[in-house]
Amino acid sequence: MRFHHYLIFSIMPFAANAHHGPGQFDASQQVEVTGAVTEVRFVNPHGYIYFDATESDGTVTPWRCELQAGSLLRRAGWTEDLFPIGETITVTGSQGRLEPHACALRSVVLADGSVLQRYDQRRVLDAPTGSADRLVAGRLELSGTWAAPQRNPQGGATGGGMAPAMGAPAMGAGMGGGGPALEMTDAGREAIAGLTHQENNPRFHCMAVNILFDWEFDRHVNEIVQTDEEITLRYGFMDIVRTIGMNLDEHPEDIVPSRAGHSIGRWENGALIVDTIGFEAGFIVAGPGGLVPHSEDLHVVERFTYDAETQGLTRSYTAEDPRYFTGTYTGQDTVFPSDVPFEPYACVELKDAFLE
Repeated sequence: MRFHHYLIFSIMPFAANAHHGPGQFDASQQVEVTGAVTEVRFVNPHGYIYFDATESDGTVTPWRCELQAGSLLRRAGWTEDLFPIGETITVTGSQGRLEPHACALRSVVLADGSVLQRYDQRRVLDAPTGSADRLVAGRLELSGTWAAPQRNPQGGATGGGMAPAMGAPAMGAGMGGGGPALEMTDAGREAIAGLTHQENNPRFHCMAVNILFDWEFDRHVNEIVQTDEEITLRYGFMDIVRTIGMNLDEHPEDIVPSRAGHSIGRWENGALIVDTIGFEAGFIVAGPGGLVPHSEDLHVVERFTYDAETQGLTRSYTAEDPRYFTGTYTGQDTVFPSDVPFEPYACVELKDAFLE
C-alpha cells in the first residue's frame, strides 16, 4: 500500500528517537552540569550546546544539551557568540532518557554570570504598528515575510505585543477544530494500523507534515512572493514550497502527487481563495493525541484575509477526505509581518548532528 510505503521506508530504530519528542527527556529528572563549551550548533529542528564536564576524579565527560530550533534562536536574538569555546557554563535541564549525558536545556548560566532561560527573548521584536492597507484593485499585496508571535511557555513577555495566533485544531481522531468531529473510515484505520506518533510522525524524521500544520507550527518565519501569474508560499518549517497558480480555472489532470499538492487561487471580495488537490498520502493530524491519515483524495480550501488595523494575515481552512475520514477538518491561524528575514529550515537529523 503506497501510504504505508511512504511513511516507513526509511525509518530505522535509531531514527524513532531522532528528534525531541515525547519520552526522549524526563522532565521529572532535572540535572545541573558545569563544563567547558566545545561546540555550539544553531541547527533545526533543535540547536545544541556541547561541553565537557570534569568530574572530581579528573575524568572528562562530554555532554550535549538541546535548545530551541536554530532559526527560532536567531529570531529571538541568540547568537553562537553567547557560548565562546572553552568558556565555562552551567546548564540546568531535563535528563535524557536514552543518553545519560544529554539534556533538554531549561536554563544556562553563562561565563559572565548572566542567566538565559530556554525561551528568553534577547531582542525587542519590531511588532507591526499602525494601520497598513495592502488591498489594491481588489487584490491583496502579500509579498514579504510573515510569522506568528513567538511563545514563551516558561512565562514572561515574548515581545511585539501582537495578538496571539490561532492554533491548529487539536490533535487526534474525533476532533475537527470547530467543524464536525473527524471519524476515520475503515480504510483510514487500516492505513495507520501499527503506526505511532513517536515513530511515524513525519516531523520527527525531517519531513513535512502537511500544508496546514506546517504554516504556523513553532512560529517560524514564512515568505510570500507574489506576481500577477502566481503566488509562492515558502514555509519556514520543513521547507514546504507552494506555487499557487492565479490564471488557472481548474486543476490539470496529470498532477504528480506531492506533500504540497497542486494549488490554484482566485480573488473574492479582497480575500485570496486557494483550492488544493494532488496530495500524496500522509497525515492530516500527527500529534501526541493520535494520528489521522489522509489519502491522495484530500481536498483543501484556504481563505486568506487581511486586517489592515492589526496587519494580521488570517488563514481559515477546510479539509475533506471521505476515503480516510468523515466530517470536515477546519482551523484558523494568523501571522503578522516579520521583522526578521526568511531562512530555509534545512532540517538536520539528530544522529547527524551528534555524530559528525
